[in-house]
Amino acid sequence: MESGFSSFPLAKFDELINRLQEETPRLPKQEARLAQFISLNVSSLGLETGKSLADKAGVSEVTVGRLLRRLGCDGMKGLKQLLREHYSVTTASFVSDGDIPDVYQQTHEAEVQALTSVFIQTGGQDWDIITRLVTASERIYVTGFQSVRGLVEDFHRRLALARRDVFFLSAHDDMLVEWLTPDPQEAARSCLILVDVVPYATETVRLARLAKAQGRSIVVVSDEYCHWSRDLADAAIYAPSRTGLFLESTVGIVMALSLIVDAAAAGDPEESNRRLAEWKANSKRLGIF
Repeated sequence: MESGFSSFPLAKFDELINRLQEETPRLPKQEARLAQFISLNVSSLGLETGKSLADKAGVSEVTVGRLLRRLGCDGMKGLKQLLREHYSVTTASFVSDGDIPDVYQQTHEAEVQALTSVFIQTGGQDWDIITRLVTASERIYVTGFQSVRGLVEDFHRRLALARRDVFFLSAHDDMLVEWLTPDPQEAARSCLILVDVVPYATETVRLARLAKAQGRSIVVVSDEYCHWSRDLADAAIYAPSRTGLFLESTVGIVMALSLIVDAAAAGDPEESNRRLAEWKANSKRLGIF
């Protein structure tokens, strides 16, 4: 499956690596040696300095600077900047755990455990049901209230890129006109994905009960405190949220939603890739990016 947002447009770092590989046969011996090392170790470049890169490739530090300038890059400083742009993260992503300030060590461990918990749940029965529902349902409605509404609106847009007939359900704004006089067969082929965190919105449980009464399938994505989902949902995924931050973390929930988008795309990769290509083409025509 092709890449999503990050493949549009082509990153400058990719261009650098492509040029590096094309130029390698024509480079002086020492620079070619370094170029070959870089090509084989792209994933760990963020951990390197000019000296460490030179030592590992068996060349001088001057050679490192000379090769990068030949490729139009302002030395290691320029390379790190390209890496930051390519991965859309800060250089903090490339340092070891030992460099994390003590004040955040425990939080870091808790966040990693939360992510691990989410991934472990993808091996369970609930995840099998979720995968089936996001690929086989004719219509998917997604909703979230209060503090997670913005997060769910982003999820809606991403899921709509992966498959058709995805709708953001705003009970307050639209007063549920989407569900007026529902066709029982249509309702049975639809799915509601509810996202909520403690303290849960009153509307969440009420909306779940309404969806169930109409015969719709229900998926809940929530935190570890969600006590009501088992009675109403066909399937649920829980993301631990107490990681030591001032407010409960939503990192695990974001990961769970990203995995759901990926599962929907994997259900029909030809269709999802076609939708992504059309989205990119339309975006170019409008000059959005």
